Amino acid sequence: MNEYSQVQLRTFRTFLTFSLLVLTTSLTFLVSNSQTFRISEIDYGSCSQLEMQSTNLLYGKPIWFIDEDSFDQVYKDNPAIKNLLFERYNRDKLILNCNLYEELTNIVDLRSSMNNIIILYENTFIVRTKNVKSNLPVVEISNGPVQDGFDGELISFFKTLNNYVYTKSSLKVKYDGKNLEAYYGETIYELGEAIDLGIKASVLGNYLSGDTCSGTIRFIASEITIEDCN
Repeated sequence: MNEYSQVQLRTFRTFLTFSLLVLTTSLTFLVSNSQTFRISEIDYGSCSQLEMQSTNLLYGKPIWFIDEDSFDQVYKDNPAIKNLLFERYNRDKLILNCNLYEELTNIVDLRSSMNNIIILYENTFIVRTKNVKSNLPVVEISNGPVQDGFDGELISFFKTLNNYVYTKSSLKVKYDGKNLEAYYGETIYELGEAIDLGIKASVLGNYLSGDTCSGTIRFIASEITIEDCN
């Protein structure tokens, strides 16, 4: 290839690169400024019961510029959201769906004249509510103080119990400020102090799954029990 042909080839490549850059810039400008590709509708899907007011700021924005960072405020407003999924539909519609952290238990604080009820989530997030959720276990606190790390122990306890088959709404746990007792069916489980609850739950789960004892089962160590069954 002679020197003239090489110059022509370099010139042609430069022209192609420049043309591609101009085309990309033009398309980006057209999309970002076209009303056809701007958000005019948001379907909240499984997010509909959450605090989504911040998404109002997305209306009118170019739909192709929406990314995960566009929902930072949604995550701040809703700590229960594990992840948010979004889908662009029909040029101007955004479809949202939310996966939430798991609700583990009701916690009913009886230490004041008015019962305080909260829902404890697997990520330590809590929500205050007026009524207990009937599909969740109940933890009653009758005396205190509650030790540091108590919620973390409860999370470990109920996450471990999720590996076993039992009726969650039938399980009640009482805490008197020192020890825990679990009630299920016709059996009382004396769990002792609120420590090693994940280990204790692995033992308790086997009992709950079988539900063969009517009486009292006392934990004398995290994995050792004494049975007094009828």
